[in-house]
Amino acid sequence: MTTSPFRADLYRGTASYYDRFRPPYPAELIDDLARRTGADGTGRLMDLACGTGLISFALSGRFAEVWAVDSEPDMISIVRQKAAALTEPPRWEFVTTAAEDLTAPAESFDLVTIGNAFHRLPRTVVAERVLQWLRPGGHLALLWGGSPNQGSGPNQGTAPWQQALQATMRAWMERPGAEQLLPASYAADRAARPDPDILRAAGFEVLGRHEFPVTRTWTVAEIAGFTASTSVLSPAALGSEAAAFEADLSQALLEQEPSGQFRQDTSFACELARRPVGSGRA
Repeated sequence: MTTSPFRADLYRGTASYYDRFRPPYPAELIDDLARRTGADGTGRLMDLACGTGLISFALSGRFAEVWAVDSEPDMISIVRQKAAALTEPPRWEFVTTAAEDLTAPAESFDLVTIGNAFHRLPRTVVAERVLQWLRPGGHLALLWGGSPNQGSGPNQGTAPWQQALQATMRAWMERPGAEQLLPASYAADRAARPDPDILRAAGFEVLGRHEFPVTRTWTVAEIAGFTASTSVLSPAALGSEAAAFEADLSQALLEQEPSGQFRQDTSFACELARRPVGSGRA
């Protein structure tokens, strides 16, 4: 099964919301990832589909060079500004391009990370290209988590306010015209070919998934800001209906929790894979 590509402008206009409202990855996850991949302040990191740099900056002190790559110019602009403010930055490369179009030196990266984005990329092509960019023994890390509607693991949350959030998001994502934002075969393709199968087919050793529990309390404004950072419910995607969506969302949430404080017990995850040591150039 093949899937048509996602629109190039899927995240257009979301950068400021992404930077303000996407929760950081837990320090425990970052420390564990650095330990498992041997990140020691040397080497080269590629943060692919980097957004505003949640992973780039969390790991930047563990590498001598960081490549921040994203197809959205506004995302890279924010990463560039934040990197310039670092007092002891590593060497940075900022690249605005689609992941599948990136030109990068072969066998020169120790770690490639993709945060909450592998499902939005042409997975087969990207996995094959990442394998080429990694040094033998280098790692690919898929990081997941941070959505307010998530529970523990990959499942959606079951708290009443989360169910109201999911229902509201689903109703607005099914509005007329919204189906044009995501490829029609997207969900079926992911179900038929899970990410680990894609990685194994590309030549990776799949090392496993590691979960990191987190408890967080959201406000209405933070949940609205998070949804504004998504591909299908951003102000750009909603257009003239953006204010109506936010009002609908606020009402649905406050009906379930009038205090406006929404506790979430969830987890972040890291799925780790490695280029086999014996897979260098012939």
